[in-house]
Amino acid sequence: MSNNTFVLLYYKFTPVKDAKFEAQQHKLVCKGIGLNGRIIIGEEGINGTVAGNRAQLKEYTDYMDSHPDFKGIVFKRSVAPKMPFHKMIVKYRPEIVTLGKKVDLIKTGKYLKPEQMHELFEKGEDMVVVDMRNNYEWEVGRFDGAIQPDTVRFFELPEKVKNLKIDKNKKVVTYCTGGIRCEKATALLAEEGFTDVYQLEGGIVKYLEKYPDGHFKGKNFVFDDRMVTNTDTKSGSKVLGKCAHCKKASDRYIDCAKPDCHQLFICCKESWIKPFNHFSNHLKFKITLEGISI
Repeated sequence: MSNNTFVLLYYKFTPVKDAKFEAQQHKLVCKGIGLNGRIIIGEEGINGTVAGNRAQLKEYTDYMDSHPDFKGIVFKRSVAPKMPFHKMIVKYRPEIVTLGKKVDLIKTGKYLKPEQMHELFEKGEDMVVVDMRNNYEWEVGRFDGAIQPDTVRFFELPEKVKNLKIDKNKKVVTYCTGGIRCEKATALLAEEGFTDVYQLEGGIVKYLEKYPDGHFKGKNFVFDDRMVTNTDTKSGSKVLGKCAHCKKASDRYIDCAKPDCHQLFICCKESWIKPFNHFSNHLKFKITLEGISI
């Protein structure tokens, strides 16, 4: 019998009247079911990832389908070899994904289904593909030819977009992990004067469900203990990242230990086993019975 844990990734932009109260209630529901994960609820909607066994996730999706605000959500599903979250966190935030700038979501980019995205690549469409994730996510996996606006946090995008050297009349195709960042990013591009903007519906996760060895190369970064997915495919076996210190090929993440930083960066094992040289104070590490581990 499999000990795998199942993971749901989802979001929905929808008005939530009393979002703070809803966050409190939602946490009670999730804990009652026995889920772990991370959910953000705000007046503009819900954004979450939850994990559990099949029965627990069935109970949760049934609850969501019966909820007047959250019914109709499209869930992205994946598998983890073990529970990827340590606890259940549900928080209220004014924005369910923080852009820091109000945009008109009616002006969001046109949706491309994974099949349509794949076809554009197959026929060599004249387009600019823009990765709306953070730069450390882009480093280990991306679509063929994709550019990244050099953001470390999503809320940097409004300023970074101004520096994009792209013809505003050219076809621009955007993508992110599950779709939520592209909803706001494409609306932002529209406000900046871009006229032909698209977004990958369901994000990388949905594309990989259909085309695990398609035009997305490398690993897909995720915000849980797995760190990356798409590790057991031919395209996922490609190591695109480079160690921040020795520049060797690596897709191994480390969290900076500086209290005012905690930035993720790539560090190969060879560089890590020299933890007492010039960059040791930037690394978070602990001593275990097996040795040093991240």
